[in-house]
Amino acid sequence: MTVSDNEPVLYKVDDDGVLVLTLNRPERKNLWSLEMETAFYSALDRAAEDQDVRVIVVTGAGSTFCPGLDPGVLDGIKGGSTYATNRSPQTYATTIPKMIIGAINGSCAGIGLAQALCFDYRFAARGAKFTTAFSKRGLPAEDASAWILSRLAGPAHAMDLVVSGRVFLAEEALDLGVVQRLSEPGSVLEDAVEYARSIAASVSPVSMAMMKSQVWHDTESTMEQARVRAQYLLTLAKGRPDFREGVDALVEKRNPQFGPYTPTVF
Repeated sequence: MTVSDNEPVLYKVDDDGVLVLTLNRPERKNLWSLEMETAFYSALDRAAEDQDVRVIVVTGAGSTFCPGLDPGVLDGIKGGSTYATNRSPQTYATTIPKMIIGAINGSCAGIGLAQALCFDYRFAARGAKFTTAFSKRGLPAEDASAWILSRLAGPAHAMDLVVSGRVFLAEEALDLGVVQRLSEPGSVLEDAVEYARSIAASVSPVSMAMMKSQVWHDTESTMEQARVRAQYLLTLAKGRPDFREGVDALVEKRNPQFGPYTPTVF
């Protein structure tokens, strides 16, 4: 299913359960705007409930991913005002119970990088440019970007990236752990979708949702707290159809056929 090509975020699900969300302001290099932000979070909400969606891939239209907040928006808030009220947090993607994979096809900066850091896994095109940029605008590292960079690259590298605001390429981003896979220019979306399809075809949606919650939240817990929560989730999982299907598939020596994700409170 797709939406109009004129929308700020395109929504397209394939027959394998992979949703591609495309940031779609190519005439503005996909610079972030309130309209795009609202559409992106609405698309994530829709994807969370959409039983046809198992894995989400996010990319940009044209030659860039998202090079930051639209300068017109920045100019309007330089006196200290906010450009929107009742916003969802920039970390919203971490709360979606389905894996989100970035297909970073070009420039990724500022709020665009802050968004990409909140995805669960990132592909990047060779030569794609990254920068935090916040220090060059007199701002702190937005939302949880410093927190995530510290855990991906280590505190010293994170300090360099956020304070210097220097441009670094996808190849260095891979070395630092900021991205996980490199693709040749023009093939990053294809590579990300192929990876997403492999997950959609074989992974329990319940397991995925639980594990995503664990990966994002266990870093804030002690080891014992993480162990106790894992035991609680294990009890919940054993009561779900996915567990029965997983065991039956093992016993019958076949690939599991998991049903769609249904919202679960955990």
